[in-house]
This record gives sequence, structure tokens and C-alpha cells, in this order.
Amino acid sequence: MEIGQLAIKLAGRDAGRECLIVQKVDDNFVLVDGNTRRRKCNVDHLEFSSQKAALKEGAGHEEVVKALQSIGVKILQRAPPRVKKEAAKVEAKSAPIKESKKVPTKKAPAKKAK
Repeated sequence: MEIGQLAIKLAGRDAGRECLIVQKVDDNFVLVDGNTRRRKCNVDHLEFSSQKAALKEGAGHEEVVKALQSIGVKILQRAPPRVKKEAAKVEAKSAPIKESKKVPTKKAPAKKAK
């Protein structure tokens, strides 16, 4: 296993997708990126290929995508980034507030003391 080596994930949500080794963490774990999420991965969950791309250690996602394309791997489209909760709250606060009718609630009858 070397930096830039092509691998296929065998386990997890990204199983069956191609990735490149970006950094070697230790003997059991590597940092992968590509058609997968960029994350630390156990080497037992990877199937290594003989293909290798020219890649620097710790390369960014854009560099990994270009390296995958250079060795002929089709790049999958990533989902657009989610809207942060804080931004959604700001939008909700700026929207006009609709007045709602308050419905009176009935009070429970008082219990009789024995």
C-alpha cells in the first residue's frame, strides 16, 4: 500500500466505490478520498489495485479527482453541501410572523379533598 494507490472499499456506506490512498496513518489505517467520503479507513476494508496515480501525501479532494480521472476512473457526482442550521435559523427569523388564534384551554376540575 502506497500513497496514490487505487483501492475499492469493501465495507461501509461507500462499499464498492473507488478511492486513492492519500496518507498512511499507521500499519492498519490509511486516509482515503475519491468517490468515497474523505476519511480514515481500515486496510482490511480495502481491496488494493495495481494501478497507481501520481499524488502527493495529504493531497486535497480536487487533486485526488484529477488523479482518478488520469487513470481512467469515472468520478461520481457528490451531493451539494447542506445548509448549515445557523443559516436556516437566520432565514426563519427574517420571515414575517403569522399571528395565530389562541384557543382557550379548559381547566381540569378541582379534586375534592376527603
